[in-house]
Amino acid sequence: MIVAALVMSLGMPGIAEAGGRHHHKHHKHKHKHHHHHHHHHHYKKKVVVVHKEPRHHHYHRSRLPEIATFAIIAGATYAIIDNHYYKKRGDSYEYVAKPR
Repeated sequence: MIVAALVMSLGMPGIAEAGGRHHHKHHKHKHKHHHHHHHHHHYKKKVVVVHKEPRHHHYHRSRLPEIATFAIIAGATYAIIDNHYYKKRGDSYEYVAKPR
């Protein structure tokens, strides 16, 4: 009796698979233990920003380039040309390092 049950249990999966028309997807299972690798650290070089002196230290108001942008900071008028600030003094604009 035990032998017959053993033969039947081993023989049945073969019969069930004989039809073969049903396709079942194989699902991937995540591993519970991930292996962590040691990463080499690449250090970045220090970046040094060098601010160049402006080409012009002053402009007459009639000679300002067309790309000049104007700003009023603390009541003073500035022309901004190529990221350099020029403060208005009379009819001319003089270069200043930082607007105040």
